[in-house]
Amino acid sequence: MILSVSISFIIILVSAAIPIVHFIAFPISPFLAGFIGASFGDIDNEKIVYFGILSSLCLFFPLLIILKYTSTFGEIGWGYAILISLILSGYIWFGSTIGALVKFWTSKD
Repeated sequence: MILSVSISFIIILVSAAIPIVHFIAFPISPFLAGFIGASFGDIDNEKIVYFGILSSLCLFFPLLIILKYTSTFGEIGWGYAILISLILSGYIWFGSTIGALVKFWTSKD
């Protein structure tokens, strides 16, 4: 599970870090990260939900720190930083869970 979440985390960070590519890659990266991460960890059944939750939690805190201590969105307070981080983490949770579910459904015998 930790290997799967780590791979998912790395895929999302790499797709967000490349300057021009992130406009196209970042919206689909949670789905791809869930699909690829689930295939490495052989995740099945209820572990898929835990995988999505762990993936979003791993990205919540870096997002919160980046939003608060950099001027990505200007000088925003803690409330807005937490709100934006929760919204983005929810998107990552949904995308990685759907990606892992698709991997689970396509690999079923």
